[in-house]
Amino acid sequence: MSARTHARTHESLLQLQLWHLRIGDISASDLRLGLSWLSPEELDYFRNCASQLRKRQFALGRLLLRGALSHLETSRAPGQWRIVEGPHGRPSLATDEPFIGFNLAHSDDRIVLVTGPLHRLGIDLEYGLKQREVERLARRWFNPSELAELMQLEPAARLQWFYRVWTLKEAWSKARGEALAPSMRCITVSGAEGEEFNVAVGGGEAGRWRFLRIGMAPGFHCALACRSDAGIRLASRRMSGLARFEAMETPSLLARG
Repeated sequence: MSARTHARTHESLLQLQLWHLRIGDISASDLRLGLSWLSPEELDYFRNCASQLRKRQFALGRLLLRGALSHLETSRAPGQWRIVEGPHGRPSLATDEPFIGFNLAHSDDRIVLVTGPLHRLGIDLEYGLKQREVERLARRWFNPSELAELMQLEPAARLQWFYRVWTLKEAWSKARGEALAPSMRCITVSGAEGEEFNVAVGGGEAGRWRFLRIGMAPGFHCALACRSDAGIRLASRRMSGLARFEAMETPSLLARG
């Protein structure tokens, strides 16, 4: 079974939407205008952010989310959506809103959002040029087989391997709505250095989970996890201005179960 999504056939396909932006593509005037879309609670959080980068990440993440929701439901203006905070700070739509599953992630100057008709949907993004003590982290968080795979690699290849595995695990943790620490060893990733990678899920759920590695800008690693019996079809759009989206091709690799 090929790992490439465009080469794999399914009896049914589930459409997911990937939305992303680069912070520098949104002008200061668009950001100021977009703040009117935010709720009072969101504005309070924005004003209390400790750094300018975190302020922009938070505000633009919410503008990306609100713009995407209104792109999907054109009868609703971006400022009309009621977004509430759930466990572990994860935002979701209020219970009386039309259901659209979503999850946000950001790293450095990039923000990504995935939307779809699923409750269990998660995405993670990491800037892969940031140095990490990968051996120490792998010993703490990963399974023995994953650690053994890491140690077989040349030292120069270990950082990229680490981010590929980490993003898959964190996307799965976010999809389940759980804290990261208890989830890290509940799935096992193998073959992460190549395209034919595998993700093994315990607890009898393996056949119902889908994992994708998503191609982003150079230096970034992105992974998506969702619980679905159907195959995944991914459509991608880039936010280039306030509520302005451009369709684009985004390569992805599907894990073998």
